[in-house]
Amino acid sequence: MTVCPVDCIYEGDTQVFINPDECIDCGLCEPECPVNAIFVDTDVPPNWKSFIELNLVEGKRLAGG
Repeated sequence: MTVCPVDCIYEGDTQVFINPDECIDCGLCEPECPVNAIFVDTDVPPNWKSFIELNLVEGKRLAGG
């Protein structure tokens, strides 16, 4: 996703991940997500909460951390 000013979005095998350590919470990626799957962590819908930990782990791993 080229809209990210700090390039903290990484492509995995089946989805993209945001490295929370690099993200500056600007929100530019939210309206650009083709599947509307990006939320501020406090606004994640209950049925998507299981993805929070997956994003944390995979976002850091794909970033090399």
